[in-house]
Amino acid sequence: MTATMPKVSITGTLGKAESKVVGVVLQEALTDLIDLSLIAKQAHWNVVGPHFRSLHLQLDDLVADSRQFSDAVAERAAALGISPDGVRAPSPNPPRNSLRDTCPITRSSHSS
Repeated sequence: MTATMPKVSITGTLGKAESKVVGVVLQEALTDLIDLSLIAKQAHWNVVGPHFRSLHLQLDDLVADSRQFSDAVAERAAALGISPDGVRAPSPNPPRNSLRDTCPITRSSHSS
């Protein structure tokens, strides 16, 4: 026997127009936070140099925090009846100022 959750309608003080705006903002925040966690993990894998350990640990914290915040944002969206989507929609004209464009991470040789 499979238990099912009853469907509960969530009511709030936001009108349809306001809910749509909030949904767009939450969706953008969600994809930005996911991007941030991926960029931080990429940096984490490529840290070199004399401050390796401290940077490595700080990047671990940043990844954990951004994942926790993305979960909170997605759950807030779902609570408002908005289906969260963790994948940024492809665009024919991608934004030039996305996190991935402004933070290219590659391993380079370190000279000290």
